Amino acid sequence: MQNIKETNASELFDLLDSISKYFERKVKMYALGGTALTILGIKPSTVDIDINADVKDHTYIFQIFEQIGFKKLGGIRWQTQEGLSFDLFSDCNIMGTHLLDDALTKSKFIKSFGNIELYTFSFNDIIISKLARGDGRDFQDIKHIFEKNKIDLIELVKRYKETMEQSAVANSNRKLMDLIEFKFRDWGFRLDRKMIERVKKWP
Repeated sequence: MQNIKETNASELFDLLDSISKYFERKVKMYALGGTALTILGIKPSTVDIDINADVKDHTYIFQIFEQIGFKKLGGIRWQTQEGLSFDLFSDCNIMGTHLLDDALTKSKFIKSFGNIELYTFSFNDIIISKLARGDGRDFQDIKHIFEKNKIDLIELVKRYKETMEQSAVANSNRKLMDLIEFKFRDWGFRLDRKMIERVKKWP
């Protein structure tokens, strides 16, 4: 069993700062999932470091990770010498969820580490990618996002529908219903009955 450590924002920043000297050109890294929420102060730490990059930067980052000596553990996973788990996604394709083309431009710039520019995906795209997977930890993260930020449900649902139309996610409508009806009710959030009925009619 791999020794995977949780990572807080300070440790992530230290890691990016330490490897930035190997990058001889600019790259953009887009944090998603729990990594983005850790950076944004929504949660204290993340089990793994989830980063997305466009195709060109992804290939270059892959090469740098090999050069640094990170251990390749699978198709997307790397492990640092300190035991930190690093998942590297490409071109907004997150485990079968293909975020919309404007996901990168809607991302929030955080800070630079030499040639590394760090961004986080928007809250809507973080919610969408987590909802597409939809395990217990994902729903808890989504709950924390709604508790700490003003999320436009109409905009979120519209973007979710558009994203699912180009993604390979099973039971995508049911997962959305689980959130806006059952989870919202359990969490004590206001239910939008018109929205619920509209989603129920989706093909």
